[in-house]
Amino acid sequence: MSDPARRFARWPFARVVSVALHPFAVFVMLALVAAWRLDPASLPRTAAGIAAAVAIVWAFVLHRRHTGRWQTVDASRPHERPALYLLALAVAGGYWWWMGGRASSASAGVLAVVAMLCVAGLANRWIRLSLHMASLAFAGVALLGLWPAAGGVALALLPLLGWSRLRMGRHAVAEVLGGTMLGLACGAVPLVLR
Repeated sequence: MSDPARRFARWPFARVVSVALHPFAVFVMLALVAAWRLDPASLPRTAAGIAAAVAIVWAFVLHRRHTGRWQTVDASRPHERPALYLLALAVAGGYWWWMGGRASSASAGVLAVVAMLCVAGLANRWIRLSLHMASLAFAGVALLGLWPAAGGVALALLPLLGWSRLRMGRHAVAEVLGGTMLGLACGAVPLVLR
């Protein structure tokens, strides 16, 4: 059994938390809530766009993992991440265009996610910021302006997610805290631009 597999077997609750609060799940929820709260007529278009975005990124991740290019589906090694960042940026740009570009009610939020990915990608040279933490922190702050109760729940889950990422050995404390700070800062952008 490999090291990551052993860690997952030893800490099943940490793995459940990490999977349940994976960036895919967090951004799907955020996109659907944003559509529902900002422009309910865009909900079907949002669902189709976010489903396509997740499918594209997930297919890429699974391909990398199954061909042995990545150690885990989380792109755990720093050299695995640049391709993930580039694909995520391309997919986010496609999603932004699909939703109507600047005319979309979610435009500022999508562009804030792009900014977050750019900063994380640039920082990857020195620190492997936790995208799990960044995504949940981003969603928590962004949701405060859309559905405060959901935003509060997301923010309250940050310590649990941080614990799971540390317990599973996926990140160091600085990477968890750095990802959280990046997500909080970028998540505030859509609120400020409203």
